[in-house]
Amino acid sequence: MAKKLKQQDQGVLFQASVTCPDIHNLPLIIDPRGEFEVRAPGSVYQPILLTPGQETIDVGPGKLDEKEEKFVRDLILYLYPAGNSPKSKETPLLWGDKEVWLKRNIEKDSRSFRLKVDESDWFYPDFIIWILDKKTKTQTFGFVDPKGLAIGATAGWADYKIVSTIYMPHVVEQQLVSSNQQVVWEAEKWDFRIRGILVSTSSLEALSCHAKFHLRDEFGNDCAPTEADFKNARIVFQKDDTSYIEKVLNLLINDTPMDTVAKAAAKGRIIDPFVPCSELDFDLALRMSEFPDQTDCEFAGILVREYLKPDAHGKTGTWVQEKRRGELYKYSKDGILGVGAEKAKDLRDHPTPCEELWKRKKKA
Repeated sequence: MAKKLKQQDQGVLFQASVTCPDIHNLPLIIDPRGEFEVRAPGSVYQPILLTPGQETIDVGPGKLDEKEEKFVRDLILYLYPAGNSPKSKETPLLWGDKEVWLKRNIEKDSRSFRLKVDESDWFYPDFIIWILDKKTKTQTFGFVDPKGLAIGATAGWADYKIVSTIYMPHVVEQQLVSSNQQVVWEAEKWDFRIRGILVSTSSLEALSCHAKFHLRDEFGNDCAPTEADFKNARIVFQKDDTSYIEKVLNLLINDTPMDTVAKAAAKGRIIDPFVPCSELDFDLALRMSEFPDQTDCEFAGILVREYLKPDAHGKTGTWVQEKRRGELYKYSKDGILGVGAEKAKDLRDHPTPCEELWKRKKKA
């Protein structure tokens, strides 16, 4: 039985109510040409960028840096290309028939939204994008963090900021399910999702050349990730225009194949006993028994490396199945490689090698 690691309890999404001085419609961003102003509608925390001149008013959380400012401007310009965005903090942005509430997250503040993996620092994403879909009764609590990942993610796929984005939202969702917490609004139950995006301010070329971001292809070979692979891992590259914003918004409301893996991994690490019921589940159960002391960052980083790259038919996990098939030979019923009653062909063509290996290891 795999040793269950202690999961970091994320607690409530916001540790306490966040308040700010009642100063309305302070400008957040002014276009360099002086023609376009972006405010923070529906903001949990209205950034104060001017010196208030009163000792009773705190100034913070500080001015947006260049890449953060570009992201907010691009988001508003994408949603309102004519420049007619709402000016009131009580009015949501609109994305088709969905409401979008843009919120600035305060770094290093226990009242802010934050995620923690293993013994790493708390991860405070820069922005919250809360999307309300009244037709489907779905709330998506999205977070977005523009960041230079070539240097900012030193551990590659196992970096706590990346693991917080790919894996930890599913851990939080699993904790909410386990504690039977539900979202009820106007006397109706809503589906609640948490999803994150890293907006890479480093280029695709700058990231793909790093071995720390390399993947396993369907043959087990080391390969550089493509832009589509990074998107599957919830990493979008900031562009000169606003085209990348569409990817960000769609990724917040839609899951990727890697989300399927991360969701199963979160269940496997939290639920005790974990009862596998698919090839993915059986592989996860094998990994937890083989490496019981692996940290979440280590565990998730290896999963991304081995599951992210699809094969020629768009299927993920092909390399993992082939690797497990090779290990299965060691557990053949009467010897190895066809010696005795069981033939190597039977194992080579087995449709579910992860499940079969798990069963034989349990019997061994």
